[in-house]
Amino acid sequence: MPANFAVVVLLMVLAGCCREPASPLAPPPVPSPVEPRFSDVSEAAGIARVSQAYDATVGDHDGDGDLDVFVGGHGMPAALFRNDSTGKFADVVTESGIATEGDKHGAGWGDFDGDGRLDLYVPVGANRGHEKAKKNHLYRNLGDGRFADVATEAGVTDPAGRSRSVAWLDANLDGRLDLLVSNLLTPNRLFLNDGDGTFTDASEAFGVAQPAAVHVAWGDLDGDRAPDLIYAGTPQGLRVLRNDGGRRFVDRTGDAGLENLGHSIKGMTLGDVDGDGDLDVYLGYGVDFTDAVLVRDDGRTSFAILPGPKPAGFDFETPARDDAAPSFEVLENGYPLDAKQIWCGPDVQPPGAGFACAAKDAASDGVPQRAGFLVWRDPESVERAASDEPVWRWHVRWNVPGDHQITGHARGLVNPQPADMTHHPEAGGALWLNDGHGSFSRATSSGLDHAANCQLVQLADANGDGTLDLYVVDSGIDGRGGRNVLFLGRGDATFVRASERAGAGPDSGGGRGSGAHFLDADGDGRLDLFLTNGWGLPPFDMGPYHLLRNDTEPRGAWLAVELEGARSNRSGLGAWIEVEACGRRQTRFQNGLASGYSQSLVPAHFGLGACPDAATVRVRWPSGVDQTVEKVATSRALRVREPAAVEEEG
Repeated sequence: MPANFAVVVLLMVLAGCCREPASPLAPPPVPSPVEPRFSDVSEAAGIARVSQAYDATVGDHDGDGDLDVFVGGHGMPAALFRNDSTGKFADVVTESGIATEGDKHGAGWGDFDGDGRLDLYVPVGANRGHEKAKKNHLYRNLGDGRFADVATEAGVTDPAGRSRSVAWLDANLDGRLDLLVSNLLTPNRLFLNDGDGTFTDASEAFGVAQPAAVHVAWGDLDGDRAPDLIYAGTPQGLRVLRNDGGRRFVDRTGDAGLENLGHSIKGMTLGDVDGDGDLDVYLGYGVDFTDAVLVRDDGRTSFAILPGPKPAGFDFETPARDDAAPSFEVLENGYPLDAKQIWCGPDVQPPGAGFACAAKDAASDGVPQRAGFLVWRDPESVERAASDEPVWRWHVRWNVPGDHQITGHARGLVNPQPADMTHHPEAGGALWLNDGHGSFSRATSSGLDHAANCQLVQLADANGDGTLDLYVVDSGIDGRGGRNVLFLGRGDATFVRASERAGAGPDSGGGRGSGAHFLDADGDGRLDLFLTNGWGLPPFDMGPYHLLRNDTEPRGAWLAVELEGARSNRSGLGAWIEVEACGRRQTRFQNGLASGYSQSLVPAHFGLGACPDAATVRVRWPSGVDQTVEKVATSRALRVREPAAVEEEG
């Protein structure tokens, strides 16, 4: 946001050691929330491109007062979009010193050395665990638009980790940002900040190494000012790890009421949706990959086949002619399938992953008794009842054990139908309300019913009315992305679905939906939305970036609160922020919006609607300091600095 809005405030300090639950101050819920309006300005903003991407991270990397965006790209070049303060961006990654290559999923901004400049951690995978000496990146911000990779010197390379998600947090409550990296099928890593540019691996000692996780979210679930963890994508399902006084983390999933949920959790987001001052959680249900067979507008058939207990695939027809020869392009985990695994009929082995299967070669009385990608046809033709046109009936099956998914395209197919494919229901998600002590109960009448294969979820005040709204990224299925959904909050843990006219769910292109980040890109006080698409396996892994500008009218009052810690970490991560105005109190917890693969570092945004009054801002710092700022003018950015330590008497 524009630097000329920034106001540095240092006022009265109120000592305190424990957070007391806030008494809610809120008018009756809004019965019909104002529906926001978003316009796709991707081209004009300079971020329009089609790429592979899992997620993005947002932060002011150059210190000019507006928000920039880093997108890692999965196996494709990364991008660092620098904001010119008007919501227009230029990709400056090539001159930044940030490596553009690698198997990237998440990333996270965090000022680990406390110099006021945002540093960037970019983890990379390990090629399905085969690379034992890969290197994660810690980019120290040099202050001139460039970064230096100090991961080796800092001791945070995690050479064997199949890294996925990033979280910067003060795990041991010493006032320095520590680094948590979640890893698929390999131990997670917690690196404690030593304060001299190096880190110590405390993963085992702090109880976070297992279970290995794909996603991590964190927040102060029980109000003790210590960060707690939520893992998703583990062999044990969702896990809640409670912080034990900065000494270790203890699994308290059962106590939290979030055990044995019966769904695979992909998206997690924390926020106070009912106005009682604690963190509620929305969990999005989803799966990584899907079985699918789809007919494209250009006549191609796209397919994705997961391994299972028995061969799976699809059936189709061709005209019953000897010159019939459906053609295929087949990929295994994104690479051309080994020709030794491809069979046309019982005996013919085509020369490569791009092949045609001639009708004369493909006849078989039953399933060919081979392992691999099998294509065959029934020996006898049949007549269609409607047209009496003779057709051949064909079959495709993938018959290989393990976890290797087959994807690809085919031509010359008529009426393809799935056969023995696994159906993955679009299960949506659920809202869980906090009792103030870190125990959750499911909200049964939230209005959040929807069918989606969730990939990421975010809570933010999209329409500026003072209540949190929910954004759901629907990754859809392989070959066909979903349609993202925006739900508008009423402030009492109930929501209404925004219509398609809101413009918040653009098409995901050829790829699946993956990431969503709210940010005020142009400094006008309305939250815009940055989206990534493209998550998945080739050829379904290419999708567009979108920047959706928030054009909601009438434009209400607002406040953006940025923190600068002194006793606490410089970024203020782990602080509670309350804004009170016109008889309403809103609460935000500064966790960098950690909700999936990435963590951002953006000011806490408060919509105030038509409220004309000055606001009172209260900050409960992780250090135990309570701070109050009175009579704050609104519709601007506010920087709140934590007071420095008081000198001891004597």
